[in-house]
Amino acid sequence: MKNINVVLNHLVTNPLYSRLKHQKCFDLIKKSLPEPLQKGILFMYVKNDTLFFALKHPAFKMEFDYKLSLIKTLLSSLPPLQESCKNYNIKKIKTFVSKFTTQSEVKTDTIPKYKECATGLFEIKAQNDDIKEKFEIIKRQITKCLQH
Repeated sequence: MKNINVVLNHLVTNPLYSRLKHQKCFDLIKKSLPEPLQKGILFMYVKNDTLFFALKHPAFKMEFDYKLSLIKTLLSSLPPLQESCKNYNIKKIKTFVSKFTTQSEVKTDTIPKYKECATGLFEIKAQNDDIKEKFEIIKRQITKCLQH
């Protein structure tokens, strides 16, 4: 039986799955950035020796522009990045705010709503007037729920 690393390595080296190499490079770049910057990235791609970061919000773009020198030094100094991204000759880094955002999940109401099963037709056999009055109130509330 083959080891999972052997299978993955075979897939990555296959030209048919060259996108996996690109994705590995982008994942390493993203992981090397500080946590707040990681959260702002929607996706990345390389075109004409330029690494493009698509960001979620204009505030993230300002933060990236502010820390651009940090990002460039990270790309040039980390050996794992140099090895996995050796196919790319990244000379420039550009950022933009994407008009496409990730779809947020629609929150559904977690409190289940049930239809009233009681009919409000019951005989009150209580002797105490206070208890009898409470049962009458309950009976009226049940019939009121059935009418809505």
